[in-house]
Order: sequence, then C-alpha cells, then structure tokens
Amino acid sequence: MDTPKPAQTDTTDWTFVIDKGCPECGYAPHDPRDTAERLRAMPERWEKVLNRKDATERPGEDVWSPVEYARHCLDLLRVLNRRVTSMLNEENPQLEDFDGEAEAVNERFWEADPERVSTDIADAVREVAATYDRIGEGEWGRTGVRSDGKLFTILGMSRYLLHDLEHHLVDVRG
Repeated sequence: MDTPKPAQTDTTDWTFVIDKGCPECGYAPHDPRDTAERLRAMPERWEKVLNRKDATERPGEDVWSPVEYARHCLDLLRVLNRRVTSMLNEENPQLEDFDGEAEAVNERFWEADPERVSTDIADAVREVAATYDRIGEGEWGRTGVRSDGKLFTILGMSRYLLHDLEHHLVDVRG
C-alpha cells in the first residue's frame, strides 16, 4: 500500500485530563488503584474492533484507521510502562520523548496486521497491568520529568494512559 496522507495533526496538550477529565470521550479521573483492572478490560474491546471488516480502512483520508489507532495504543502502553517503571526505580527520572505521529509513519501503522496488533495489545496490557499491580500506596506520588519540563506522577501517568486508550476506543467506536 502506498503511504497514505498523514493523519490530522493533534496539537492538544492532553495532560489536562489528569485532573479535569475529558469532555470529548467522557473520561473522568479515576482512582489509580483501578488502573490495572480497567486496562484488563481493553484487549477484548480492541479485538472486536480489529476483527471488523473495516479495521484497516480510514474513515477519511487524514484520519487513522482502527488498526492505526490500535497500533498507536500499543506504543502508548509500551512507552508509558517504561516511564512508570523508571519512575518506580529511579528518583525523578528524565522521561523519554515520544512522537506518536512520527512513529506511525516510521513504523507504517497502516500496514499493521489487525490480528497481530490485537495479540500484541493483549500481551502489553498484561505487562502494564502487572506493573500497576505492584505499585504500593506510597508510590503513586513518585515523579518523572518530560523533556519539556512537565512533571508527572505515577498517579498522573495512570490517568493519562487510561484516558488515551479509552479515548481512542471511542474514536473507533469500540
């Protein structure tokens, strides 16, 4: 398949959802101790989306297909798990940069196999949920710093991740 037109660029700083929730998808800030349980509900939802006949079709030329959104969510699971793990293991670590739109182009998300992405999401969710299961009560406030200077706590990271994954399921009617 030829390289499709890039997706619409999103310049929103979505960190506001950590404290305020999201009026677009209905996410409300959750108790971080519920993160693992809510994550474990997602693979089944993604599997249903990725089994649809239109899973690889873009609804508009500059809007990601369901498989592209799913592949992006897989990256988020992996990247944000590395961030949380470093926040658990180090004092106030510098968090790695991540450009999801550049990654989508570099990794050619539009060519991803829906079945493989579904399996990979299930595997990643198991790993990420296990990370959240081991977070102790006194660790939710541990911090890390993004390259732009934004300070994150593990609590905030749990909300940021869960919102992003749930929001994208809304994007693909999942």
